[in-house]
Amino acid sequence: MNFTMKKPPIKNNQQRSYKRSLNLHISLLIVSVIAIITRAFIPVAAETSWAPDQLFKTFLMLVVGALVSVIIELLYALGEGSANDFSEYKRWIDPINSGLLIALLLPTSTPIYVLILAVFVGVYIGKLVFGGYGYYIFNPALVGVLFANISFGDFLSIGNTPLVQLKSVLVESASVNFNMVDLMLGHYEAYAIGSTSIILLTLLLIYLVVTKVIDWRISVTFIGTVSVISLIVGYINFGAGAVNFTLINLMTGLTMFGAVFLVAESVSSPTSREAKLVYAVVVAIMTMLVRVVGSSIEGVVFAVLLGNMITPFINRTVVRSDKQALIKTGISLAVVVLVVGAVLGFIVQSRLIEAFNAFIGGVL
Repeated sequence: MNFTMKKPPIKNNQQRSYKRSLNLHISLLIVSVIAIITRAFIPVAAETSWAPDQLFKTFLMLVVGALVSVIIELLYALGEGSANDFSEYKRWIDPINSGLLIALLLPTSTPIYVLILAVFVGVYIGKLVFGGYGYYIFNPALVGVLFANISFGDFLSIGNTPLVQLKSVLVESASVNFNMVDLMLGHYEAYAIGSTSIILLTLLLIYLVVTKVIDWRISVTFIGTVSVISLIVGYINFGAGAVNFTLINLMTGLTMFGAVFLVAESVSSPTSREAKLVYAVVVAIMTMLVRVVGSSIEGVVFAVLLGNMITPFINRTVVRSDKQALIKTGISLAVVVLVVGAVLGFIVQSRLIEAFNAFIGGVL
């Protein structure tokens, strides 16, 4: 048996890899600062308008996440005999990024020991075991966050996020009023620290696309698919309220944060043009499937990890082709998205069989 040993594509150009990490580092630091400020003005009780404890807890989680990640990688480097690499700040960037990402994906209710365990699982088991940056299969931050959600879910539950309220509207036909300005600015009780202003996240998305840290095709396809499915589900269930339903799905939860930092992560996402489109659509469909009919409130973490899991298969089976084949792929994916949106919409109303029979009757 012959083994082929070579660097993954993202490690071939060390300078380009460093620039990617640095630009991502800058973006995560900006989100972290804004998240600290934003969380301070998210009232825990209705009569309060200032929450210094939330500010401190957010700051503490971000610092602990980054620090623990650096310590883990430094200890691993000591064992490997490469600790001298940490004499330059650029060696600190990726560990800090991993720690910040994990902290940003957790709520402020997370106990510090849970955060530390999540960082350990994400950084060591999710990344270092596979060989470090550029070699892992799954997004390390999501590995750690999934571990925290499965093992310590009771500590991570947030009671009244917009997505929780939106689900109650879908399932229980409850009446809820949303302040769109507050949602746009990130001034709401969030599923995760990183669920901040959509304005900021949109600007960072543009910045990371321009600096070629992420591929716009993945992020835009993901956002577009979530929008279309939300619009269809919203129209079937709320009629004219479909637009608000779609906006809330885009502005809250991890939709935009995922589009910026998770879905298009360069190591664990596909490489070819068509594969990226298929991957983004699959992740978006799974996200909406969990949100609409699943037991969990947020589906981005599970959806991206599923996308990472099937990325090798997509890379092997979906090959780069000419423009005509690309158009056919786009049309096929569009049809799938429309069908999935309609199916989810009718499932919520328990009218799927009725709709299917009406469709068959119309065709025949």
